[in-house]
Amino acid sequence: TAFASHLEGVKQTSDDVAPVGEVSGVSAVGSILAAQEVGDDDGNTRQLLQKYGEDVLDRLDEIQRDLLAGSIPKDRLTNLAQTLRAKKKTIDDPSLLRIISDIELRAEVELAKYTRKI
Repeated sequence: TAFASHLEGVKQTSDDVAPVGEVSGVSAVGSILAAQEVGDDDGNTRQLLQKYGEDVLDRLDEIQRDLLAGSIPKDRLTNLAQTLRAKKKTIDDPSLLRIISDIELRAEVELAKYTRKI
């Protein structure tokens, strides 16, 4: 598409910015929201998970804006991957764990693009 062609033509402004590759949909966002709606006996745990989910969604929104601008800062991807990795240890819900693992994997793939030689 013309939009994809435009993104491929965007020049990098720094070594700290990755070129835009193929973009996959952020379908996990709906799944995170659905997982937040699941009942939980412990109200405090539910509040913490909701805050965590909102934080992840905010970070994904930032990455989406970066993609539309033509590049994603490496530190933003690193921060997202670290946050997801740290929280995975405390999650018992298998569905939520799969979603978080998928997002973490995608962030790690994008980070790996920084180290490959072009």
